Amino acid sequence: MKCYNHHDRDAFAVCKACGKALCLECAEEYKDFYICKDSPSCRHVADVEYVNYFKDNSEGAWMFNRIAFMLIGAFLFIYVIVKSFMFFMIPCPLLETVLLILLAILLIKKGMDMKLK
Repeated sequence: MKCYNHHDRDAFAVCKACGKALCLECAEEYKDFYICKDSPSCRHVADVEYVNYFKDNSEGAWMFNRIAFMLIGAFLFIYVIVKSFMFFMIPCPLLETVLLILLAILLIKKGMDMKLK
């Protein structure tokens, strides 16, 4: 394959944005791939693809965080219920129970409010 701009030279890379074959002189390494040197339109397309790559791969992390918040909140809620039956072990059971229930509700609500971006 020959360079798009220099037909006598062998191509070194292919532009990620426009798909043109490029020689060493025409190619520019940009982030993790090659684009046309001094081409703002190719740089813009490469930026958009780069951002979309990370956006697509971050959905799993958002789902993990959402589930983690909900599980921690549910665990705290169960802990409060179990602890509330053991009044003799807690110096001030009502205050601890109220605070832990509020924390559990806050964590569960935070988990349910998280949106996948």
